[in-house]
Parts: sequence; structure tokens; C-alpha cells
Amino acid sequence: MKNFILLICCLFLLNFVVYSQEKTIRENGQTFLIHQVEKGETIFSLTKKYEVDQKELLNANPNLIFGLKVGQELKIPVDAGVVESKTIEEEQPVEREPIKTFHSYRVRKNNTLHFIAKRYDVTIEDIEKYNPEVKDGLKKGMVLSIPDARELQQWKEQQAKVAEQKEGQMVTHQVVGDETLYSISKKYDRSISSILKLNPKLEEGLKIGMKIQIPATKEAAGPVSQVTNQDGFFIHLVESGETFWRLQREFGTSRAELIEYNPVLEQGLMAGLRIKIPARHIPDVKVTTDESRYDQHLVSKGETLYGLAIAYDTRISELKKANPVLEYRGLIAGETINVPRKESIINAEPTEDLTIIEKTAEQIVGEKEESAEQFPVAGCTPDFTAAFDTYDVGLLLPLYLEANDTVNHIKITPKDLEKDTLLRSQFEAILETGRDTFKVRDEKIIYPRSENFMQFYEGVLLAVDSLQEAGMRVNLHVFDTNQDQQVIDSLLHLDIFRELDLIIGPVFPNLQGIVADYSSKNRIPMVSPLSSGGNFELNNPYYFKVNPNKEYLVRKTASYLTEEYFDKNIIVMQMGEYKHLPEATLVDLCREKFFSTGFNSQSGDVLFHEYDFQEEGYWGLTRIASKDRENVFIIPSENEGQVSVGITNLNALSEEYPVTLVGMSNFQRYQSIQPEYYHHTKLHLLSPYFVDYESLATNRFIGRFRENYYAEPNQFSFQGYDVAFYFMSALYRYGKDFVDCLPGHRVELTQGDFFFEPQSRFGGFMNEGLFVVSYDPDYSVVDEGTIAKPAFQLVEQ
Repeated sequence: MKNFILLICCLFLLNFVVYSQEKTIRENGQTFLIHQVEKGETIFSLTKKYEVDQKELLNANPNLIFGLKVGQELKIPVDAGVVESKTIEEEQPVEREPIKTFHSYRVRKNNTLHFIAKRYDVTIEDIEKYNPEVKDGLKKGMVLSIPDARELQQWKEQQAKVAEQKEGQMVTHQVVGDETLYSISKKYDRSISSILKLNPKLEEGLKIGMKIQIPATKEAAGPVSQVTNQDGFFIHLVESGETFWRLQREFGTSRAELIEYNPVLEQGLMAGLRIKIPARHIPDVKVTTDESRYDQHLVSKGETLYGLAIAYDTRISELKKANPVLEYRGLIAGETINVPRKESIINAEPTEDLTIIEKTAEQIVGEKEESAEQFPVAGCTPDFTAAFDTYDVGLLLPLYLEANDTVNHIKITPKDLEKDTLLRSQFEAILETGRDTFKVRDEKIIYPRSENFMQFYEGVLLAVDSLQEAGMRVNLHVFDTNQDQQVIDSLLHLDIFRELDLIIGPVFPNLQGIVADYSSKNRIPMVSPLSSGGNFELNNPYYFKVNPNKEYLVRKTASYLTEEYFDKNIIVMQMGEYKHLPEATLVDLCREKFFSTGFNSQSGDVLFHEYDFQEEGYWGLTRIASKDRENVFIIPSENEGQVSVGITNLNALSEEYPVTLVGMSNFQRYQSIQPEYYHHTKLHLLSPYFVDYESLATNRFIGRFRENYYAEPNQFSFQGYDVAFYFMSALYRYGKDFVDCLPGHRVELTQGDFFFEPQSRFGGFMNEGLFVVSYDPDYSVVDEGTIAKPAFQLVEQ
């Protein structure tokens, strides 16, 4: 009994400590927040958390010069943002949540409601409810009352529980064979949500023989809680691997709000769940309706884009083009959408004058700004004073300069001189010494490992020239990393590095770690220009990854495939063991998405096959291939040999059957595959790069490259120009604090279209712009459009 009482006391004291970590004191007329240092915190992270300048923090805590210690108490000046918490009893507003604890926040310059809501883990609506004056706009110095997130969350949870419907009698089901939660829900015509409510252990997965409870009656239609939303909801199908943060970022909502409308999410996210998303945070994209090109459709309850695409014999991508808001959300019952008429799609091919017109860099920078005006980023109007600043940019590339100094030296030994009379006459003195010497190669070459990076460097130089012609003052500092960690370490000790406004490189992830730490601590934007490896964007808010990672490519490929080909004959062509590869996720997502459309149950044919080529060979394909419906193939492999064998057989199959291959971007790099096979199999893939040789920007660049270097540019040349021009033009347009403005920064590039999106709550950014590249039977390679959502400001992340 004594031990039990002691345990309770300890828990009470621990709870008291946790709740009292953020207290306030006043000294010399100034208010300070007291923060207790936790493991893993740094001075930099604290300055970010409390929005305080490092000098202010050091002045308030002189002992910081000796470093941080876990448990140490620090004084945070309230002028940096956070003020004391207060309890409101008598002033409690009418018809509001019974919240007693509030935090006061002093608004600083450039603050937004989004930033403040994110900081306190509440919604913008919560702030507006207790501070109605903010609807007229935030002003520096304004003090806001922020409800305590913990109390607010507890109240919302209580309301959600009160709103839960009582379950009726239950039916017991015993799991057999390959049953899934989805197949069981369909068998009994019950929602996955209602089954999970009765069986919370299903979160751990289904097992053969497991007995689960099935509700005897269907759920009543209507909202799952008492919360109403006059702007409506749309339904989202949860995919494998999705997280709350991804949903919050995607749809501009909060975790608490998602659970509020979907109480089943208290058990966590599970693939196959259909959840309600409030649409009020999605931007309202206005579209001019042209009655000659569009029909109007009134959305009924339960309708999906898949069903409408079938009904109107169109593609989901065309429906989204006609209704851009559908890029952000699903359909809402009661709304009217545009449905493109067949003839308007056929005749929609644009005509373009391909005459190469010279444009200034100022024109190029401004060309795409109009596309960003529809989705403005708060506080990101152009800073016209930025044009008068001088910017220092660091470029870190493995140029191997020392190796290039010697690669053209041909070694000559005394024995060589004895054999060659002409050489002996030139190096007579050397022959007498008995030492080796060298001669310079007649036709000079570049050290092979540095050739592509020299091309990248030449592209960067052209970007710098363009911007300098436009009036930008920029100093480019080029450093040869030589693919050596010691070289990187020594470079970071140079005085110039502290003055840089932008760092491009290093190119290899194994050298980026220490530079990423440096950029984060010194708040210098850092760009990874080529590699998709490394995960530095997850923790460094100043890190930008240009080449998207494999996981993102896989997810977008699955979405593209199932939206464009959901009513086709989909065949997974297994060439070997692939369950350990990222391509396994591609297959899983396609399977989930395909069966979720409902089209499979409406058709008499089986439209999704998983085929083992190693066991059944080529002739087995003819058993499942269709001559009447397009056969869409996936080859889940990253092995060039396996992919080559698969495409060779599909090339033969394409002579008798309609074949389309959906592949990954790395297929383009395989040298052992005949290029014409890609066209015969109508290869489609998503890639962050596409060089459109009919583009004016591309032709301008090629012309200038030839003029300056008397050579043809390669992919590295295009990439060097695009990366340098994109980020340096952002410096020129918005100034040194351009990071938050990139979502609305649009410029014309040569082979990319950058859309940088945050990758974690407090991390950096990755480019999510992808081209749909098609290898057509007429041997043309075509860009069918860009997959990326225009940026808009989220309510809460």
C-alpha cells in the first residue's frame, strides 16, 4: 500500500513538473518565459521555437556561452512572442468551449494566423473565435488570447464520444483465407469504420481464424459527429503509408479536426478507410464556364470521379483540368462541375509560334508569376529593394581540378626515348638524367568523372549571366569538393561561407550532412541539385531537394495509373522477387486504389492480374491479355536485366494485343533496351525532367550554350541552368528571406517545373513537380502535362 501511495505521489509530481515547465517571471520591468532544456534541444532550435534572436537569448542567459545542459532553466524574453498564460473565468465568452487556460501572444512583424495556429496546435477558427478583431487583419504588437490546446482537445474528444452512435446487435465473423478488411466490409455491406469501432484490435491486422464482430445494421447516413459544416465534405480513401501530417498538409486541416469528423481515427490511420474531409480550407478556384466546351453535372451523394469518367466516357485528368479544385479534393454532393465535351478535348491542341524570341531575364522571371496569383502566399510580394543588394552564392561541385591538370600528361620513360628517335631529340637532357618525364596530349580531354559536373557548371554560368544582364548583383564562389570529406570540412571554416546567401551542393548525400548542419545553424538556404538520396529535408528547414525521392515517385505513379487506366486490364508482370523493393509499394497501392473504385465489381471481367513471368513465360500472357481492352503493364523491378527481358516480351505481345507500359523514370537510363521498344509498348512514366525541344526557353538556352561553349548541352547543363536561375531569381525578386515565398515563385525553365513542398512539420522542402512522359507509336516523346498542385496557404499543418 505504501508503494502504491508513493507511486501516485511520484506521478502527481511528474505531472506537476510537466505542466509547470512554462512559467513566467518579471525582472527589471521585463517579462520572461522560463523554459526547461530537454534532451536534443539546441540554441538554434530554441530561437526557432520562441522566435527570439540569438543575441536576445544570450543577453538574458549569459551562461549560454558555456553551452546547454539538460534540465537547465532559460529565460525567454516575452518580446520574442510568448507571454504569460492566464486563467479566464468571469470573462468566459458565451457559447464557447469551456476553456479556462489561455496563452497570450504578442504579434510580430510578418506573423500570419497560419503560423500562430501551427505554433499552438490549434486552428485558425479557434483563434478567431476568441479574438474577433483579427478578422480585420493582424497588426504588430497586437496581443492575442490563444486557448490551451490540451484543454481544447479534451473538450473536443468529449463531444465526439457523446456523438457516437450506439451499436445494435452484432454478428460474429471468422476470418478465412485471403480475406481483407475491405472484402469483409463489402461482404456484409458495412463500413470499415463501423467494423473497426467494434474491433479495435484489427489495428494490428487480420489473422486467419480470428473472430470479429460485425454490426447487425448499417450505419445511419449522416455525419459521424454533431459538428456541422455548411461548406460540405468530401471523402478521402486512406492509402498505405499515409500519415496524419501528410493529410494535414494535403488538405489544410488539423489532426484534431480529422478525428472530430472521423472518430474511428482515434485508433490510428488504416489503409482502406474512407474518411470525411471538411472542404472549407481548400482554395476556391474560379473557372469560367464555356457552354460550347462543357456540359454541367450536378453531383449526387456517393458519386465518384471514377463513375463520372465512365458515364461521360472521359478521363479523370480531363475532369480535373475542367475543375481545378478537384486537384485538391473529391466531389461534394450538391455541387455542379464542368464535364468536357469530347469534341472540345480533341480540338484543344494549342498552336504555338515556335519562332525563337529573345527575352530578358526580367521577362522570364515574371512570365509565370500570374499563375501564382490565384494561390498567393502571405507576405510574399516582390521586394523591389532586393535588386540593390549584392548576393553571394556558393557552388560546391566535384570538378576534380587536380586530376584535370594531369589527365592530359602522357608519361615518357627513358626506354620510350630509346625506341623513338623523334622523342629522343626533344628530351635528350631528360634521357641523360635517367628520370621519367611527360608530354602534353595533342587532343586534350576532360577527366571523365568531372565531365558531367563541368556541364552543370557551364549551365550555372549561363544563369548567372542572364540574371546579371537583368541587373542582379551576384558573386558566384565555386569550390571543388573533389568528393572528399576533408575538403568539405576545411571549406566550412572559410570566412566567406558565413557570408553566403545561398549554397548549391554538394551533389553527393554522403558529403551533404555537415553542410546541411551548417546551413541550418546559420539559416542559409541549401540546395541538393542532383541526388534524391539522403533525408536532410526532414529536419533542416533551409534544405531544398530538387530531385524527388523514390517513395514520392512510386505514390504519384500509382495515383496516375489508377486514375488514367482504372477501367483497363491491369497486369503486374513479376520478373523476380520484388517484395523488398519500393516497387512493391507501387503494386500494393495500385491494388488498393483499383479495388476501391468499385468498377471491378460492376464488370464481369477480372481487370487486375498478378502474373509470374518466371513460372508461366510468354505464352501465359496470352491467357490473361485482352484484345478488346487496353492491357496496362507494371514491371515491379529496378534490375535492368529483368526490365529488359520484360519489355522485350511486351514488344512481341504488342504486335497482336493493345499494350501500354507504365514504368519508372529510371527506365530511361537503361542502355540495354532498344529505344523503339518503348514506343511499341507505349511507355508512360513520371519524371521530374523533360526537355521539350519545341519550347522557346529550351531553344534560347541551347543557342546560348552553343555560342559560348561550341558544344551541345546535356541533361546536366539544363539542370545547372534551371537550379541556379530558379533560386537566384528568387533572391533577386524576394530578397534574402525568400524561403517562404518559393511556393508562389514561378519562372520558365529548360527541363523542369519546380514545385517545392515541405516534407515534415519543421523540416525542409522537396520538389514535387513531375512530367507525364509518353513514348508514342509515331516515335515521338511527348509531355502530357505536369503533376503538381499549385501552392496555397494551409490553415494548419
